[in-house]
Amino acid sequence: MPPRQQTGLSFALLMLMIWLLIPMGDVVGQTGPLLSAIAARRLARHRDALDVLNSTAWGDFAPTAQKTPSFVNITGFREIDGFAWDDLDRFRDKSLQLSRHAVASAPDKPPLWDTAEGEPVWMTASGSLEGEWIYKPGSVSRSYQSYNLSNSVPGMDWVGDRVGWGRNLTGQSGRMHLHMEGNKTTTTYDQLARDQAPLSGGLIRNVKGALSVEDTTGSQSTWEMRLWGVHWPRQGVILMTTTSEKFEGIFGLPHLTPGPDFFQSSKALLTKRLNKVLETKERNIYTDQTVPWSSEIQSNPQFLLSPAPQCEFILYAQVHPPDRDRLRGGAAAKDNLDMARLIGAIEDELVSPQGAPVGHIPKLRMSTVVYSPDCAFFLESKGPPEFPPGAANHIEGVKAEVQTHRIKTWLLIFACVVFGQVFLLKNQMKETFTPSTMGRVSFGTVSAMVMVDGITFTASATWVSSARATFLPTMALMFAAFLSMTIGGSFLAKIYEVQFPENHPRSEPSTNTTPSPAPPVNRPSASLLPGPVTATGRVGGLLPSQQPVIVPLDGDVEADVSDGAAAVPGRTTPSPPTAPRQNFQAIIGRFILASLVISFVTLSSSTWYPSARATYLDLCAFAYLSMWAPQIHRNAVRNCRRALTWSFVLGQSLLRMTPVAYFWLKADNFLFAQTSPRAFAVLAAWVWLQVVLLGAQDVLGPRFAVPARWLPEAWDYHPVLREDNVEAGGLPIGLLAAAADDEVTPDGSHPRRSSSGFAATPGEKAKQSGGGTRHVIDCSICQEILEVPVVRVGGDEDGTNTGSVASVFARRMYMVTPCRHIFHTPCLESWMKFRLQCPICREDLPPL
Repeated sequence: MPPRQQTGLSFALLMLMIWLLIPMGDVVGQTGPLLSAIAARRLARHRDALDVLNSTAWGDFAPTAQKTPSFVNITGFREIDGFAWDDLDRFRDKSLQLSRHAVASAPDKPPLWDTAEGEPVWMTASGSLEGEWIYKPGSVSRSYQSYNLSNSVPGMDWVGDRVGWGRNLTGQSGRMHLHMEGNKTTTTYDQLARDQAPLSGGLIRNVKGALSVEDTTGSQSTWEMRLWGVHWPRQGVILMTTTSEKFEGIFGLPHLTPGPDFFQSSKALLTKRLNKVLETKERNIYTDQTVPWSSEIQSNPQFLLSPAPQCEFILYAQVHPPDRDRLRGGAAAKDNLDMARLIGAIEDELVSPQGAPVGHIPKLRMSTVVYSPDCAFFLESKGPPEFPPGAANHIEGVKAEVQTHRIKTWLLIFACVVFGQVFLLKNQMKETFTPSTMGRVSFGTVSAMVMVDGITFTASATWVSSARATFLPTMALMFAAFLSMTIGGSFLAKIYEVQFPENHPRSEPSTNTTPSPAPPVNRPSASLLPGPVTATGRVGGLLPSQQPVIVPLDGDVEADVSDGAAAVPGRTTPSPPTAPRQNFQAIIGRFILASLVISFVTLSSSTWYPSARATYLDLCAFAYLSMWAPQIHRNAVRNCRRALTWSFVLGQSLLRMTPVAYFWLKADNFLFAQTSPRAFAVLAAWVWLQVVLLGAQDVLGPRFAVPARWLPEAWDYHPVLREDNVEAGGLPIGLLAAAADDEVTPDGSHPRRSSSGFAATPGEKAKQSGGGTRHVIDCSICQEILEVPVVRVGGDEDGTNTGSVASVFARRMYMVTPCRHIFHTPCLESWMKFRLQCPICREDLPPL
């Protein structure tokens, strides 16, 4: 690129950076006081809502009362807000139904769950769960047209309040993913009397979760939100809600509980917890404007300026008791007290490992119901009692400690896989260490591997900065990916240097100018000695044709010859200007840019429709696993049977398919990616089809089943030798003499001998039947006998034998050069690794 263009590009990049950075600083500076004022007003509303919660009792919020419905002065729980609270009793009844079914009781006895005497459950509900949901409409209909946010929440500048709200699901079914994070601190309180059932168990802690709802049969959208609430460990009940400008759900959550005991315990906990958070926010109002208890996954102060209305969610979850048969020692537990102690010991070992044998940890399972009071619909987890356990079993997952252990294990496995790729690459580089062997390797095949290794290194390096328990496994994966990327990059650089003259041939010198004739040279024809230095026609004592050629340090002989010839008086050989050579650093820059684009698009695909996201990921995997296609093409173009070792091809195919198999086949993978066994079957078949084609090129020839007109001409080192090609000079040199020595007289007095004096055995004579014969010649490289099959005159007229499998393998034993010399195939291939010259006549040989 000319210097002027480089200066202009640098100036443009500088202006772009200034435009991106300075306006953002100005906006933050101008909106800082505004955000602080808005945050202060919001904290004031939260303080008023907390005061209302402190002054209310169980039963004050009764929107479904037939005589006198009652509401509380909390945003979203007021009558002016117009929420569809007609289904609140339905939500409570469904919640109790799920809890009583999870903790079964005898048919003739009252539910044990109501009195907190049921089977023990997991005390900590932290973990990741996934399952299917079923959509059920509410008893009333609600849409965005049913609300006037300017009247219910005045003073807010709403964006999109008169169009369809977010999180408004329309499909009949889909999938949900729930990630729970529970507080380790548990608060103890006194339960109410037994006549106040259902009882809450005497223990409570605050909890938060991230809910992802995928509408697979409706809008194809995926909605993510954060919920805040409380957890009653003894009963296994979790109640969480979203909080926004139009719904202060966390402050009204105690009024949504199943009974008075749940109300008084959650009210006591939330009053203390919310007051502490509000005091901290009020002290740091000018430095921290983040929204407390926001339902957005990523908190941004800019949301205070223009919030967008979305459907609010209230989630009730019941933790199921662990399977006793799968719990180590669970079957031997005599009563619920022993079972509770066993569960507590296992959870303590998971949190603080001491080496105790815990065995297999059963799955964490919950039954859930999600109620949207403003959009009036329900989402229920698919499972018993409405559906048989074989169809679905609500939402299942693993505890957070088990999930962390799985992530660490798989990261270490992936690190070992990448180390295996490094080992195979190192061995392959030992085999292809000469320009001749590097010219056979496809640049595109190695580029695909290096680019994916670079993406793996970037992803692991990005994650390692925030990794906690997975820091060391992530470091191992990052180091392995770094080794694979750097070693593969060095190998790629060598391949680029070797193949550069092939891909960028030099331009022919221009013939527009006619060079001036050289002056005559007066040299006696009979004299064999050089003339004097001052002889006529000499320049510096030498003839013009004898001018010395000075080879520069960079080895560019042709350029120096042209310069030297142009410097000679009377000779003018102008050469056209050539484009500057593109260095390998520019190629690496393109790879880095392409990798960043692919990474950004892949990250953004999480917000796409599920079908579009699955198609994109399948196409990326297909393009990645097409790494052998460039090598197949290069083998055919260069007429090379095998450029890479079979250990490298098979090993890389297996190792690079392992991560794809994990995410495409394992349902509980640590990224919770949707599996697709059918797509993986197609990908695996495509990879092995490429491997089969590479094997066919090795056995049948690199150009089998390809029309000759599609490919450039190339020398066939394994031709079919016929005796009728003698006059045309088709047989190798020395083979005719060997054939004459091999002739056997009728009395058998002249046995067949090779040029080294070894007599042919009776078995070799027996091979001279059929449509061909075998001639014996010495290989000039190894000095060993070489048996060459030659088709007789008139034999194999239909050509069936020459194309048979036996004939193909027989032709693989020898190689014939363009100069008509013949050698063992392994001998000549080993020779051509170092130099492309005939070992006998030193004539240049075409590359394999």
